[in-house]
Amino acid sequence: MRIRRLLAAVTTAALAGPALAVVATTAPAAAATATHIVGSDGGAWIKASSYRSQPGVPVYGDTLSLSINVVTDTGDQVFDGSLTVQRQLAGQSSWTTVATSTSAYIYESVKAAGNATYRVVYSGSGDYAPSSDAVAAKIQRKIEYKNVGTRKVMLAVKVSPKFRGAVKIFKQQGKKWKKFKTVRTNSKGRFTTPLPAPRKGKYYWKLEIGSSKAFAKSQTGKFYTYSY
Repeated sequence: MRIRRLLAAVTTAALAGPALAVVATTAPAAAATATHIVGSDGGAWIKASSYRSQPGVPVYGDTLSLSINVVTDTGDQVFDGSLTVQRQLAGQSSWTTVATSTSAYIYESVKAAGNATYRVVYSGSGDYAPSSDAVAAKIQRKIEYKNVGTRKVMLAVKVSPKFRGAVKIFKQQGKKWKKFKTVRTNSKGRFTTPLPAPRKGKYYWKLEIGSSKAFAKSQTGKFYTYSY
């Protein structure tokens, strides 16, 4: 009898927890009514979806939602003025504008592009002083995988954005994970490599890329190989 070896993903629950952290807030000028940048629901003004295709922080290409209001010290919402949201990717000195509004509120979204600092600047208007706020966001690379083999498992991996470097493959042994091997991607961020599958039961695996200035540590959820 021929044994066909397959690969399958293990469904895992979305991970909860904050993915973004406040970095700094600048104080408005004292001569006018003080203003503050806040989230429209009373929480953070930039948020990632609670869904995770990979464990950990948001993944490259994920949607980051902007929900921004401007308020006074007494909590009154300000409507006049304009907002500008900018992004500074890690390792870069320049800022890129990713969203604007001609009013003192904004409800939009942007795509995660890498580790970055986001800042929102309120222009001020009339008696309302300008203000700003900044938030740091850690982002991991996107790792996609599938089996392209027939009789045996041939793992095909694609990393986004394009990444030429080492991807570690870990195999679960009991309650611990042990590095099985390291494979390097090509210039297109891809590689293929065989994986064993047991005649009975399952072997569990995960993939990992180390952190860098541009991206946080990137890792897949658990998946497995098996035979039938």
